[in-house]
Amino acid sequence: MTLQAVRRYYEDHVRTAAALLTPPVPVFVDNQPFTDADGAGEHIRMRLDFGLTGEEVLGDMLENIRGTMVVEVYTPKNNGPGRNQTIALEVLKALNGINKTRYQEVNGVRGSVRPISGPNFYALEDRPHFYGRLGCGFQASYTGP
Repeated sequence: MTLQAVRRYYEDHVRTAAALLTPPVPVFVDNQPFTDADGAGEHIRMRLDFGLTGEEVLGDMLENIRGTMVVEVYTPKNNGPGRNQTIALEVLKALNGINKTRYQEVNGVRGSVRPISGPNFYALEDRPHFYGRLGCGFQASYTGP
């Protein structure tokens, strides 16, 4: 089992979607420093939390990695919701696309996402951002490279 390969599997889908936007949007993940010089600019924050990682079967434990994923989209406030919704929609399409290829192994990982909640949108009072959030559960297995 490697949790890093599973994490990378999901992060790569979001990074690819963000890179294809015009202009591309930087993606920051768990324990990665926020290095954007413009703190009020566009960016995506993504978190993966692992939950159950196995299933009890007769005489053994079967690997079945599950958890939750949250993707947060930040765009400048006071410009309307359009850009945030565009970014969130591309992320949503990328996450939905995972289930179309769930049986294809990538770097030893096969994965799927559960029903997606959101995106929900908010104008943050204490920050210069308009905020969009979507989340879902995920399920993956690791077979090795």
